[in-house]
Amino acid sequence: MDNKREYIYRIEPGDADFMKRATLMSLADYILHTAGEDADRGGFGVRDLNLHNASWVLTRMALEVERMPAEYERIRVTTWVSAVTRAMTTRNFEVFDEKGVRIACAVTNWAMLDLSARRMLDLHLLPAYDSMTQDFPLPAALPCRLAPLSGGREYEHAVVYSDLDFNCHANSVKYIQWAVDTLPLELLQQKRFARTDINFIREARYGERLRIVAAEEALAFEIRNPEREAVCRIAFRME
Repeated sequence: MDNKREYIYRIEPGDADFMKRATLMSLADYILHTAGEDADRGGFGVRDLNLHNASWVLTRMALEVERMPAEYERIRVTTWVSAVTRAMTTRNFEVFDEKGVRIACAVTNWAMLDLSARRMLDLHLLPAYDSMTQDFPLPAALPCRLAPLSGGREYEHAVVYSDLDFNCHANSVKYIQWAVDTLPLELLQQKRFARTDINFIREARYGERLRIVAAEEALAFEIRNPEREAVCRIAFRME
């Protein structure tokens, strides 16, 4: 492939907050939806992997935002894969408004999961792996490896039916929502999420009671399972 594939969306009322702009969660959801659509077009989507009892899982994500699109605004999302190793693939995104101005971008890392053994598979087993990549620059810095939190304010959330995705574990976007929901409304009104880094470490399964730990002095979060193991870490930079 010589060109980045592109996908057009409209920000619907259900994607927007009371300020009539897309939420961080809905923007991330459009980006991840684009990943699924593009993988399907390339012949290595979830439905293809499911035939071999496998699936994609997101392991890290970095999302940078210059401007949140408004309600009813149309956006164009371009995507391409820049690297495939045995353990991980890197997929990139750029988001443009109707005038062609880039308003957001993302870099994501993915692994292939054996759905029975719940372990990662060798990506070089994919028939198309050597033709997946395109030689374009990364749109943002790679996702950061986030350090453990030693403590902070704690909130509780039980994983329920509406949190689950097609892999029957908590949807990636839900982790963002749980962290955002701990923030003061005034902060959300006054600032934007300039950069979000997420590390997905373990699965969160139905019925688990999670602890959302929010650092006292920084916009950093660690979500822990009942065994107090880190499931996910998130860091926001707001401007």
